[in-house]
Order: sequence, then C-alpha cells, then structure tokens
Amino acid sequence: MSTMSNSGINQRVSISSRLERLPHSSYLITLCWILLMSILAATFINNGFQYLMPGLKEYLNIDPAVLGSLASLAFAGMFFGAMIGGHLADRIGRKPVIIGSMIIWGVAGVMLTYADSVLQVQVSRFFIGLGLGTHLPTAAVLLSEMVPSRLRGKYLVGYIATMAFGMSLVGFTTYFLLPKWGWQGAGMLDALCAVWAIILWKFMPESALWLDAAGRHSEADKIMDKIESAIQKRTGQPLPQPVEVKPVSISAEKVEESKSLWTKAYIGLVLMMTVYMLCQMMGNYGISMWLSSMLVMKGFTMMKSVLYVAWLSLGGVPALFLLGYLVDKIGRKWTVILMAIMTAIFAFIYGQAATYTMVVITGAVYMFMQTGYNMSSMVFTTEVWPTSVRGMGKGYSQACGRVGAFFGPLVAGYIVAAGFGSNGIIIFAVVVNITAAIVIYLFAPETKGKVF
Repeated sequence: MSTMSNSGINQRVSISSRLERLPHSSYLITLCWILLMSILAATFINNGFQYLMPGLKEYLNIDPAVLGSLASLAFAGMFFGAMIGGHLADRIGRKPVIIGSMIIWGVAGVMLTYADSVLQVQVSRFFIGLGLGTHLPTAAVLLSEMVPSRLRGKYLVGYIATMAFGMSLVGFTTYFLLPKWGWQGAGMLDALCAVWAIILWKFMPESALWLDAAGRHSEADKIMDKIESAIQKRTGQPLPQPVEVKPVSISAEKVEESKSLWTKAYIGLVLMMTVYMLCQMMGNYGISMWLSSMLVMKGFTMMKSVLYVAWLSLGGVPALFLLGYLVDKIGRKWTVILMAIMTAIFAFIYGQAATYTMVVITGAVYMFMQTGYNMSSMVFTTEVWPTSVRGMGKGYSQACGRVGAFFGPLVAGYIVAAGFGSNGIIIFAVVVNITAAIVIYLFAPETKGKVF
C-alpha cells in the first residue's frame, strides 16, 4: 500500500492518485487486450445475426415485419440486461458481472442454432440480448477505470474500434461459412466465442476504483500494488511519486455524491441521457441491422450483400486514429455533435448508391462516421457518471439506447413493409441522428480531463 508523508504522519494514498500516476505500458495494454477480446467475442454474437437474417428468413419463411422484430428482441433483452447489470456492477463488482453475462449470451446463442420455430428464435434472441446488455456497458466501465484520465479517451475509442473490426470479421467469417455450414453453423461459432470468459476470469483484475468506492480499501490497495509492480517490472523504471488528486465534478454545484442514480443531483443528466441514447441507438441499429437486407432490396444477391457489408464494416476501423485525437483535442461533447451530423449526412448519401462501386465507397465512409460517432459517444457516456453510480449510470444509458435499438429495426421493418424501401430507412435514421446532436449541444456537459 502506498503512503504519503505529511508532517511525519503516513497517510493512505487514494486509488485515484495512484491510478493517475501510471505511465502507458505494455501491462496496461495487455489488460486492455484481454477485456477488448471479450468485446470482440460479444460483437460476433451481437452483429452476426444481421448476416444470418436473409438465410433465417428463407429457412422459416418469415415476413419483413416479423424479421425486424427478431432483430429488435435482442435489444429488448439488452434493456433489462443493462438495467440489472448496471445495478449489479455497482453492488458486487465489474468482473463477476461481465463473466456471468458472457455465460448467459453464450448458452442462448447455442440454443438459437437449434431453433426450428419463430418462437424459439425469439426466446434465444431475448436472452442473447440480456447477456449482451449486461456485458457491454459493464466492460466499458471496467475499461475506463483501469487507466489514468489522460489515456481514458484513447482506450474507450479502442473499445468501439474493436467492435468495428469485429463487425467486419464476423461478416467475412459468415461469408465463407454460410455456404458450407448454413446459418446454424455460423451461429454456433458466434456463440462459442463466449469461452473467452475463462481467460477474463483468470487474468483480469477487479476495478480498484470500484473496490475503493465500495469501502473495500484493503482489496483495492492489493490490486493496485499488483498493477504497479507489474508496470515497474515491464518498464524497468520506478513509478513517479503520487500527487493527491480528487475526483472532478462535472456539475457547477458541489453536491454530496450519492450511491443512488435517482436523486435530485442527477435528474438533469438522467433526462438528457434518456433522449440522447434513444436517438443515438435508434439511428445506428435502424440501419445496421438492415444493411444486408437493404442491399438485397437494391438487387444484390444475398451472398454478395453479406460480403459487401463485411467490406463496409472495415471503413469504421480507421476512425480509431481520428477519434483518439479528436476527443482529446476538441473535447468529448463537440466530437459527439460533429460525428452525429456527419453520420446523418453520409447515411443519406449511402442511401442513394445504386452500383457496386458507389455502395462500397459511400458505405465505407458512412461506417467511418457511424463508428466515430459510436466511439465519441462511448467515451462521453462512460465518463459523465461518478464512480459510485457509474455502473448504474452507464447501464441506464445503455438501457435507454437499447429501447432505441429495439424500435430502430422494428420501425425499419414496418417502413419496408409499407413500401418505402431502403430510402425510407435512411430518412428515418437521418432524423434521429440530427435530433441526438441537438440534445447534446443544448444540454450535455464536457467531460474531457475528468478525474475519477
């Protein structure tokens, strides 16, 4: 345990102070990699379904409106998973919640591959969503609490970059597996990605910040001792002396930090995040879950549409480099606004594409903007909450987003069924993205440089 001397008296150094002095090192990168591989695994089960939708439609003879509901059911599960998981993450810890959630979505994914009716698919999709809704926001919280504030933006941007890479990887994997294994075989591979929970259980530490906030100071100190020792061993250099820091409040008023989200101190933040996340996820998933099917509507074959979407998804990976710079240069708030507007613009342009060349070019740029939007949103929505309610706050934010993600594909399905086609889906996504940008501009605080 680190101590600081003040007039001959040894005082315990806070976890925040010890965390803030950590240098960028291969050990932090290793911990980040372990956690991000669990996100990659989750991306397979989450985004793999969009590539399976055309085949599943033919297998069970499903009409577009029902197909949209199958995509949306996972987001209904995510709503409950985010709400329950956020509460549990603040009560029992980040790590056990992540591991338990991976078990849930892995088992449900296996069940999906044996489904022979729409009802069985619906049940499986709901429980996949329940696990993912718990896993994804809790992993973001743990990642944000592993690193000092000066590195947090880049690490959280890496979280979304991993998802963008995973979207492309699952697309290419599905393209090669569908002809040989069918949608069931490809779905089974997605589900088996959950075995990464074993690696996470063995090598990933619990959040020392959460332990400290929960009053478990001895455990927090032991974890920080281990992290500091590992970093010094990797770098071959002693750590700098800690300088006592205090968590930075984003509010102009100094209020007593509460362990409940539902207090007067947070009501404005809760309302703002409710509207913003509804719009952000509705626009995102309203398009993304229908990308393959939209291309089929334009006349492309099912297999070509899967391959095209896989290539399009690669367009989001380079956003890592731009967003890692932007969130620290112009701040989280203005980056969110910029990327929301650019996503709306290029969603419209993509909707007008009619040839292979234009689909690839405009689609890749759209994915770049959408991924950048997701990256900046991830950083902002994780940082904006204090440690004592970060799990609940992030979980609530994601739950609101999952409501939007539920209605996004569902509304898109009804838009298609009403005869408006892919252009109707694009216009719908443009409207909700612009609304999200306006909400952030009017009501969001800046979180750049916030110390936990």
